[in-house]
Amino acid sequence: MASITPFKGVYYNTELFPDIRDLVAPPYDIVDKAERDGFVQKNPKNIFALELPDEKDCKGQKVNKYQCAAYLFHKWLKERVLSHDIAPAIYPYDVEYQDGDKKIVRRGFVSLVRADDWEKRTILPHERTFAKVTEDRFLLRSATKAQFSQIFMIYRHNKDVSSCLDSAHREQLLQVEDPLGVLHTLWKISDEETLNALKEQFASMQLYIADGHHRYTTAIRYRKEMEARYGLGPDAPYNFTLAYLVDAKDPGLVVLPTHRLLNLPDGMSEQDVKDRLSNLFHIKSFDISDATGLVEQADTFEDVTATTCSQGISVMLGHSRQSFVLCPKDEAREELLKGVEHKELADLDVVVLEELVFKRALGIDPDRLEAGRDIHFIADSQRALESLKPGQMLFFMHPTKVEQVLAVADAGLCMPHKSTFFYPKILTGMVMSKEEF
Repeated sequence: MASITPFKGVYYNTELFPDIRDLVAPPYDIVDKAERDGFVQKNPKNIFALELPDEKDCKGQKVNKYQCAAYLFHKWLKERVLSHDIAPAIYPYDVEYQDGDKKIVRRGFVSLVRADDWEKRTILPHERTFAKVTEDRFLLRSATKAQFSQIFMIYRHNKDVSSCLDSAHREQLLQVEDPLGVLHTLWKISDEETLNALKEQFASMQLYIADGHHRYTTAIRYRKEMEARYGLGPDAPYNFTLAYLVDAKDPGLVVLPTHRLLNLPDGMSEQDVKDRLSNLFHIKSFDISDATGLVEQADTFEDVTATTCSQGISVMLGHSRQSFVLCPKDEAREELLKGVEHKELADLDVVVLEELVFKRALGIDPDRLEAGRDIHFIADSQRALESLKPGQMLFFMHPTKVEQVLAVADAGLCMPHKSTFFYPKILTGMVMSKEEF
């Protein structure tokens, strides 16, 4: 089963930088180039100079961006911009945020996890990945021999793990509030008894990827290529990937929906769309004209999506701004169950969308949709409404439950891409790992 191990963490030196707000950043895959450049221009020591490198940051001293990242990383270590622990540890990472008047805390910890092959089923995926996995993460790690961010993993509740983490002595290292008002706190646990107990507990457990399927695939490739090159055996640091681990029953673990903005197929009118959908769905119109502003409109969509029918998908057409809910007809539901063959998948509205709306009603192959061109994935409901243009359809999705994520993974199945949005996101740059071999 899963193999976790402590590591000698690298993090910003708070003696030099008591406020690290301008040094950490959101996950690299939710920012564009302009946003990345904005972080680094504001503070050249921002983590994106390493995580999303640009050779310009090295002022001509390195020939490519990956060599630039390696140069800056070792330079920052030498200059004590970054602290490097001398003893292995795990790093508890708490995330505190508000839900209305209620304060919520999600508790997890960062450690290394062995990047076993998918076939071993020690690490289980829940989403499909794109056919083409970019070389970028592999080339960055190969050049730097370091990891600057974590894969987000969850595990089924284990009272012994919880007891071990709760009773251990911990030292606070960093604390920062992000632009959304979320408070991030990093701690350190280094006593050997606790570390050994945790390793023993996880040796009988499976882990589930919440965010980072592509990065885990890259970690497997990296492990294999480094082993072929160096042959240092199963305990070599290149066998492990950096991960943030959270109990699946943690009350602060929240999954938000990711809405879909689809460009209408060429030559298909809005009326054609409704006619095609009516063969498979009961179409229930609703009116948001009384709602003023994006906030109220978004709230209306979320309320209607949640209450109209169990697998209801709320839709808005871009040109006419017509709003309606799609509720699958009984015969369509039966066909869906036959088609996907697994109730765990058939219960998901993202599967209803792909199988019944895209494939059967509109004749679209979802695997051929190009993100950012044919389809856009938007978690923020207000921004989704604001982005809707003529010639497009907006689909409001239900949030996927954590238990559904686990059930799909346990069954050896995968959800459609972007089926989950775990919130809040962890920050890049809170703690890093450096490979020593």
